[in-house]
Amino acid sequence: MSGPSWSEARHEVEDLLVGGDRTLRRAEVADRAGVPLERTGRLWSALGFPRVPDDVEAFAESDLDALADVEDLLAQDAFDEDEALAVARTLGQSMARLAEWQANLLRRVIAERGTADDPEAVVDAVRSLVPLLEKLQTYTWRRHLLVTAGRMMSSLADEGADDGGRTTAAVGFADIVGFTSMSRRTDSDELRALLERFESVSNDVVSRYGGRIVKTIGDEILFVCGDVGAACDIAFALHDEVPDPDGRLALRIGLAYGDVLPRYGDVYGPTVNIASRLTSHARPGTTLLDDEMTDAVRAAELDVELRSVPALHVRGYKHLKPHVVRRSS
Repeated sequence: MSGPSWSEARHEVEDLLVGGDRTLRRAEVADRAGVPLERTGRLWSALGFPRVPDDVEAFAESDLDALADVEDLLAQDAFDEDEALAVARTLGQSMARLAEWQANLLRRVIAERGTADDPEAVVDAVRSLVPLLEKLQTYTWRRHLLVTAGRMMSSLADEGADDGGRTTAAVGFADIVGFTSMSRRTDSDELRALLERFESVSNDVVSRYGGRIVKTIGDEILFVCGDVGAACDIAFALHDEVPDPDGRLALRIGLAYGDVLPRYGDVYGPTVNIASRLTSHARPGTTLLDDEMTDAVRAAELDVELRSVPALHVRGYKHLKPHVVRRSS
């Protein structure tokens, strides 16, 4: 007996991923959940999904359950409707990136098994691998939440909740020197390997010293750290460990210290902007600090060397007085 066609296999994969048959229209989901149709459309769009025509049966019981969960969160005052849309956008963007990576992983596994031309084998791969990826994803999320919840509770114990959500931290940017020209003269496989090295080493270094990578933007990372000494250690270790044996991947780093506003996993405020400006003016292999970071380093009596450099006049900040920081010789 022949196996499924590609069309049949696609429908089977879609049912596996959505958790059942899709027999509901958009209006039916909204009606059964007791949610205004317009609100469901806004949430769907915020999650990053394309609009579904009203007459198409594109939704399953899992979609209804998710909408009911959102309503429960609203009822418990976890957030208001505007915040719900912001949360949906953040979740959608994060999950879209994860889904893209996971789909590429599945594609590679299927190709390596030599079953890319067999629809049934593709369905079997999805059936066996996706639940494992989902479990790993949930585990990782809970472990990260454990760490951030600990920081939150310590902050509440020390300072209370009336801080507008702001926190004080060292903010760092690190980017690869000359990446644009490097990308023009490097083939795709080699460039992919270099970026993988940059991301992998950066992740190891930042987490090793208790920092957090906020995001990776191509050839640049943004990280935060609550301790100025650890932030300097991160910078030193990045300079030491990221360059490959051929001496490529030299970095320039900027560190600023002050108030930041965390919002849905990202960080905002002048401290972030200053760190970015410093990075763009740092020389290859060096780290520039702003005034506040320099003062904090001195107050902590760290075993480092500080050297002043000429003032910078950059967009939005006319009189930055940076210092280069190095390990003590």
